[in-house]
Amino acid sequence: MTDGVDVLLAAYDEQVRGHVPERAPMGSVVERDGPAVRTHYGTHGTVRHSPLGKETDRAEVTGLIRRQQEAFAARCEPAEWRAYGHDPIPLDEPLRAAGFVAVRPTRTLLVAELDDLTGTAPARGLRVRGLDSGYHRMRELDRLVAACEPYPRGLADIREDHGNLLSRALNVQLLEAETRLAGAGWAEAVGSTEFVAVRGMTGPHTEFLSHWVTWARNGRALHMGTGEAPERRYLTAEAPEGPILNALLAAGFRAVSSVRTYLWTPAGPPPAAQRPVSMLLDDPDHQALCEAFEADFSFKPSYTYYPAIEEPPDSVTWHVGDVTDTRHTYGLMRDLPGDHRVARLQDIVERGLRARVRPGEQLYSVSWWHQGYRFDPARVGGSGRPAWPGAACWEGEYYKLLTRDLRMGTFWHPWEESLCVFGAELLAEVEDELAATLGTVMRRGGRNVGNVWTYESSAMPGHTNHRAARMLPSPT
Repeated sequence: MTDGVDVLLAAYDEQVRGHVPERAPMGSVVERDGPAVRTHYGTHGTVRHSPLGKETDRAEVTGLIRRQQEAFAARCEPAEWRAYGHDPIPLDEPLRAAGFVAVRPTRTLLVAELDDLTGTAPARGLRVRGLDSGYHRMRELDRLVAACEPYPRGLADIREDHGNLLSRALNVQLLEAETRLAGAGWAEAVGSTEFVAVRGMTGPHTEFLSHWVTWARNGRALHMGTGEAPERRYLTAEAPEGPILNALLAAGFRAVSSVRTYLWTPAGPPPAAQRPVSMLLDDPDHQALCEAFEADFSFKPSYTYYPAIEEPPDSVTWHVGDVTDTRHTYGLMRDLPGDHRVARLQDIVERGLRARVRPGEQLYSVSWWHQGYRFDPARVGGSGRPAWPGAACWEGEYYKLLTRDLRMGTFWHPWEESLCVFGAELLAEVEDELAATLGTVMRRGGRNVGNVWTYESSAMPGHTNHRAARMLPSPT
């Protein structure tokens, strides 16, 4: 049964507006200030807020806007603010008075119950398919999307937001002819709410709606938080006057309000060109780095062969031990007392790399099985910043923290439970502290020093690694 417009709008206001994501977008920091939710991306920022009550006076509105401007100015971030046409306290005039400028046309806010939507079949000679990894027309897709901007939320931004959760958080549908890409659309799960949002379409492609409805109903696949997965009931979209709006209304969407986007740019230096942390999704630079490391270090992953790399002359390797030991679990490091050595190890490595990278130089966090990251060590870690991506050591996973030129970094061998730190400048910064934390050195420059570590292991892939380590005198 179709909900009335008032019911649809009330559900949207309650769940979507002022929604704090269960996971902050990649490389961002999310902060709440009263009714406002502020997201700092390092390159720009956004403000989303719950509806302001009728009792809110002009001074409160002015103060709320001023506080957001101060927070964004401190980070040199342009700020985007969405004003809704149905709010009892209109924000258009206060935003303009504070220096915000309206950008892009006013859009109609649309909401529909999933049961009320009726999609269309693709025209003859066309087919709909979902975007999957390794899609052979990615460059064509990027060109098509760029040619049809602007959107309520760009595809590139959403892909950068979600990282390893792309398959759960984002659904991209493609309209293909035999020799070309005819259209694209993308929808995003709105956290643990009842909503899925259509963020953009390159045309009035209601052929995608049935696919998004099916995806939305698969609540378990879309679930990103803890607890029970939410039941998705609604699809929302935004569109300016024109063919896309008309097609969505004809398909069962209801117009519930309007949205206008305002932009404010602070005085001072320009914003950063990149987020503090970027995922290496289908990134040629990531692949090139992995290939260079494999070649230069003769990387040979193995459950039984130690070490897995040819350790360079300017390297020191320590035994760390089982990182799943609850006495020093990295995953809890921010909450553990200072006497937990893996937490201290991570802190030492972070401080050392941050001190020795060149101004503006990026680091790479690269694992064997999972998503890689490129990040600016000066802009991650600590209060008000995104977390440092990755770790010096991780259970069951080869992990590398590297400069792009491979002159320094760390290599974690999960089966030997060893950490190799290489690069003279990094060792000068961290060796004494790591020796005090981890104890006896295993190898210097790939050669045993004072002791030989041997391991007895029956571990197999996918099983708990039970091993004994013993220290034997060096051969004479």
